[in-house]
Amino acid sequence: MTKLIIISVVSWMLLLPGNIPVGATSYPQHYFRSPVDFPIALAGSFGELRKNHFHSGIDIRTGGKTGKPVFASADGYIARVFVSPAGFGKALYIAHANGYTTVYGHLLRFNGAVGNWIARQQYSQESFALDMQVPKGLLKVKKGEVIALSGNSGASGGPHLHFEVRESASQEVINPLEFGFDVPDNTPPKITAVKIYPFDAIAMVNYTDKALMLGVTGGGGKYSIKTADTVKVTGNIIFGLETTDFSDNSGMKNGVPSVALTIDNEQVYSHHLEKFAFANTRYVNSLVDYPLMIHSNRKIQRSYIAPNNKNDIYGKVKNNGIINFSDNRAHKIVYIVTDLFGNASYLVFWVKSHPPAGRRTENKIQQGVQMMHCLEENHFARPDIVLDIPKDALYEDLDFEYYAEPQVAGTYARLHRIHNGDTPLHVNCSLAIKPGNLPKELMDKAVIVAVEPGHRFYAKGGVWEKGFLKTQIRDFGDYSIAVDTEPPVIRPVNVKTGKNLNGQGSIMLKITDNLAGIKSYRGTMNGKWILMDYDAKNNLLTYLIDEHMPKGKNNFLLVVTDGVGNQSRYDAVFLR
Repeated sequence: MTKLIIISVVSWMLLLPGNIPVGATSYPQHYFRSPVDFPIALAGSFGELRKNHFHSGIDIRTGGKTGKPVFASADGYIARVFVSPAGFGKALYIAHANGYTTVYGHLLRFNGAVGNWIARQQYSQESFALDMQVPKGLLKVKKGEVIALSGNSGASGGPHLHFEVRESASQEVINPLEFGFDVPDNTPPKITAVKIYPFDAIAMVNYTDKALMLGVTGGGGKYSIKTADTVKVTGNIIFGLETTDFSDNSGMKNGVPSVALTIDNEQVYSHHLEKFAFANTRYVNSLVDYPLMIHSNRKIQRSYIAPNNKNDIYGKVKNNGIINFSDNRAHKIVYIVTDLFGNASYLVFWVKSHPPAGRRTENKIQQGVQMMHCLEENHFARPDIVLDIPKDALYEDLDFEYYAEPQVAGTYARLHRIHNGDTPLHVNCSLAIKPGNLPKELMDKAVIVAVEPGHRFYAKGGVWEKGFLKTQIRDFGDYSIAVDTEPPVIRPVNVKTGKNLNGQGSIMLKITDNLAGIKSYRGTMNGKWILMDYDAKNNLLTYLIDEHMPKGKNNFLLVVTDGVGNQSRYDAVFLR
């Protein structure tokens, strides 16, 4: 009964004018069965806030183990197979007759006829990595059929099953829990902090120009700020909220799909994350307080829509979430946070407005700064650097900062400080750097590098064009040019030349590179290509011994090439 009362209250709140969830849709219930044969416990939820993307499905916990059976959620056919050392790792896409596609990611291995077909494609193309559309109806599956085993492949941070539901025609992803999967949840979201931001030259919070983060107290759906003092505000202000959700059978922090903000009982902001297109996923960087997220992993959701934020998750929003305070009144602020199951939490606090005290004096001396407009293309050039920023790259207008400093040890160009990493970029930008004392014989080994604290280099590639080394970047920061003359390193894990592998199930080797990164590898047995599984996060190559390694003496060769063409070889003779 308590649950019913909560749902009733939330439903009434959501039916207030302008507060209907964006894109709320009725989805078929219980058409899909669970992709696992144990109760679903979430390690990650749909729409969860992550750097550079909203999480596109649910992560199902597998007890810290791999090898659990994964089932087709409904009748259909394999529409796409994906195999990669990164991303989803090994993944299957099943198209269903009801117009939806289910996706199963981070798999350990594929099962039965599906697995055999994929292996044939890999051998045909002589490539571990694969991304193929499968002819309609070629690989049919039945509801409840074991299609794979759960794993930890690709960019997974631990064993689990990533599961998605997509609209087949648009490939937009939809919260799988909209389809009636049994995930008990009677727990309201938890609110942990609120942040108040001055937003113009006269705005202040508690008489300063600094944003104010406030801790929150409470529980059971009712929260208030910890401080007993009323917050003083003036000018244009925006608000932000830190909130997470929990399901009943998992202690993992998950994302919250719906947030609304009212001021003096008037709704000024709302968003509802029910589905999204992959083209919009990077807008998460505009929703969150980006500098706070990258420096501390705290995720404040700003109740604000930036001028170049084109995401479609927003409902009724007043003045893009920018609230002007200029009177002498107290104002009631209420956040309403709702999960998919109707559990709601409320944060209520007050701010006291006062008239503006006048424009603040700007102490910042702008040196080498250029105003960049988010709705326009922006071009920045100096004698030894050219940066082109497309019109869709910035979320807001930017006072662009640039400084050139002497080159650091190990580089062949000045250190170019291109704004700072606290400002996100939505799309790739073109960066060209002119080298300084780079010897001609090293030009084909040169790459643009991001220079991190401690002078750690991360290669960003590059091609030569009119005396400049040119590449694409998607982050501001420090950049220069370095060279990679060292070949990759190959280290055997469970083999050595001359070893008898009779009864051994695999050949494993570690491959690493000092800078340019692994570009390709090729393993052969007796001169013929063999399938070697590449686990990039662990730098591990694995060949599962099969019919391609016959009884007797076998000649194994592995050739690994890095991003600038340096190569290493590992030759060995194995007995079986």
